[in-house]
Amino acid sequence: MKRREQETLTKTKNKKVTKTSTKLNDDAVPKKVSVKDVQTKKKDKSDNTKKEKKVKFEKPLLEDSPKARKNNLKDLRNLKNLKNKKKINKDDIVPMQKENWKDFKQKKKDLKEQRKERKLTDVYEISIRAKKISEKLRRSDCSLVEKKKLSEELHELFKSHYNKVVFTHDTSRIIQLIIKNCEPNTLNAIFDELKPSIVTMTQSKYAKNCVKVLLKKGSSELRKNIISEWYGNVINLMSHIVSAPLIELAYSTWATNEEKINLKQEFYADLYKKCKDKNVKVLTDAFENADDMKSAILSAVKTNITRILNKNLINSVLLQTVIWEYLTNCSNTDRSELIVMLRNVIVELCKTKMGTKVAMLCIWHGTNKDRKIIMKALKENVKNIAMSEHGYMVLLALFDSVDDTVLMKKIILSEIQKDLTEIAFNEYGKHVILYLVARRDPHYFPPSIVKCLSQGDNNESSKKPANIRAKELHEAVIDTYLESIASETANWLSKGPIIMVTLAILKAGSGEKLNCAFKAIASFLTNTESEQDLIENPGIHMILKKLIQNDKNLEAKGETTFGATLIDRLTINILKQWIKFNRGCFLLILLIENETKKVINNLILQLQKILQNIEKEQTTGASILLGKLKEKK
Repeated sequence: MKRREQETLTKTKNKKVTKTSTKLNDDAVPKKVSVKDVQTKKKDKSDNTKKEKKVKFEKPLLEDSPKARKNNLKDLRNLKNLKNKKKINKDDIVPMQKENWKDFKQKKKDLKEQRKERKLTDVYEISIRAKKISEKLRRSDCSLVEKKKLSEELHELFKSHYNKVVFTHDTSRIIQLIIKNCEPNTLNAIFDELKPSIVTMTQSKYAKNCVKVLLKKGSSELRKNIISEWYGNVINLMSHIVSAPLIELAYSTWATNEEKINLKQEFYADLYKKCKDKNVKVLTDAFENADDMKSAILSAVKTNITRILNKNLINSVLLQTVIWEYLTNCSNTDRSELIVMLRNVIVELCKTKMGTKVAMLCIWHGTNKDRKIIMKALKENVKNIAMSEHGYMVLLALFDSVDDTVLMKKIILSEIQKDLTEIAFNEYGKHVILYLVARRDPHYFPPSIVKCLSQGDNNESSKKPANIRAKELHEAVIDTYLESIASETANWLSKGPIIMVTLAILKAGSGEKLNCAFKAIASFLTNTESEQDLIENPGIHMILKKLIQNDKNLEAKGETTFGATLIDRLTINILKQWIKFNRGCFLLILLIENETKKVINNLILQLQKILQNIEKEQTTGASILLGKLKEKK
């Protein structure tokens, strides 16, 4: 241990000696160094480093190592930056000259024309001549005879060149003018020339408009030929963003039943692309006689549907018809997969009759999660859907299926409440409010609607009994509806359609809110300041008659009746006014026949005071009322 310690000490001493000592001589004897010598050496070193730095900055050293190259590049950049940092006089700055806008525009126009000339080498001059003629043709002061003459002249120019010029923007517009104004034989000649390009034209941004005009102006035979050209390419055209709307327009506007079936068959299998089968009208006909083919046909339909749905092209009655047929025949797993794709586009489906059927199937067969997503998708569009011709049925299907009535109130019913009177005034929207207060009541709903909605009864996802669900929805809305009648009585008794809704709400109501509504209606009817004779209005007379007849049911429940509320406000002056009208007399008769003895006695006492006035009236109602009063004496 001592030996090792001695060795380490000697090593450290040697290191110190090497640091302080200068270079040894040949004899290895160290020289003595003074303090002055050390100071002068330090100065010399610092001067040398400064010089080296200056040299490096002025002339970068070129060495082979990458680090040296990096340093050299940095030095070169610094030199460039120093040169660029020189001060520039403002007088030396020359402002940029702006190009004249007209010249720039003309240059662009010339370039466009040059490109068009290169593209339409043979037809360029013809298109320029055609444009000049078309300017005369499109004028409003151009006569019919002159239009036909000019269209024939344009046809002669474009003859045998239609397939070249139909795909460009300006010349396709000229062709549309020709088709609109030409003779039938010229129209057939144009179609014969364009026939090989019909499929390509349907997918073209500009040429598709020529196909559209041909369908509009052409004969039924010509339309048949155009649609037959699409056979074999229906799926491709339906999944193309440009051609899909045109196929849908032709299907829903001009196609015959036979053509609709032929277009639909291409979704079933590739077999029907080449040859059509008259016996196959719906999806079930395709595998009716061959059960082995069922799974293959359904999988083909599914792939075709998903291909189009992936392009978000749902607004097609043709596609919606195929989807409806598929959903009614496929397995539960395939149905649930397709519902997942459809639940976010439920608003688009509500715009058509067939789309509404698909949406209702999604609600009936969807899970609780699917229904929640559907309701969220509908939230901002509840008013429009409730007031649409077919969409309101989707809301009725939701009322029948969704167990979570709290969520229903939060998402759907709250939106209905915002525009309650507007929805109630609408001929379709009134069904939504009526269904909440009088579910499937035959007085308000025809058998066709009840039959359609009954298809969703006993579905797998709905666990709550229908009567409990209907009761919860009724309790969630009835008070707010009665409050609206009490506050806006004039609106709720203004027109025939809404009066039926008012009657249904009042018949379904109970408690203090119903009493408030009755009081508001009674005060509205007995308002002497009103210019109109409300009692003579047939709609108001009908609702008052129904309410008075319903008083017996309210008596049985221990509720305050409408008749009692009304009689309390019938003064002598109002009775004198009512007996002048036949309908007014009949209402008084109804009150005598349907109310309690106490209420009837009060009314008879009042009427006996104006007995002479009743005797003067010559209406049938007044004579019957007089007879009733004599019986009660």
